[in-house]
Amino acid sequence: MLSLLLISITSYLIPTQFLDRGSGRLATTAINNYVAVNQKNNMAFDLNSYQWQNRLLLVFAPNENSPAYQKQMQLFQGKQADFQERDLVLVEIFTEGTSRVAGKKLDDGDITKVRSQFNVEPQKFQTILVGKDGQSKRREDNPINPEVIFQQIDAMPMRQREMQGDR
Repeated sequence: MLSLLLISITSYLIPTQFLDRGSGRLATTAINNYVAVNQKNNMAFDLNSYQWQNRLLLVFAPNENSPAYQKQMQLFQGKQADFQERDLVLVEIFTEGTSRVAGKKLDDGDITKVRSQFNVEPQKFQTILVGKDGQSKRREDNPINPEVIFQQIDAMPMRQREMQGDR
């Protein structure tokens, strides 16, 4: 059971695990570790944090049982190395169910924000390729062959430099 210390001046409840046992002061290392662990459970999604680091492939669907989503995931099977080679991160965004980025759960608020930013209706299937510059490069309303996406990425000037070893 987690015990709490009430600090009456500020009206904050602070778990005793965050207090230095000797001095009774806040132990910032314990707080930082606690925040880091809890952030792993529900990932905040910020498109800007991927800019210049990764390309994103946003896959929007009503849910995981959507026929278009199922078809798209079948097409992606066995392509993980191709995704990794191109710094391409898969972001799965559902109206119903657990949305994920690289397999980690996304926060509902972030899902709404991304859906709004890219103007995708809740019951619509859509894939959007986002370049390392953070701009939308391609939109498809139907499942797309990943080779088409890879060819488009490979034709981009930044990718051309990456392939020449100037990453």
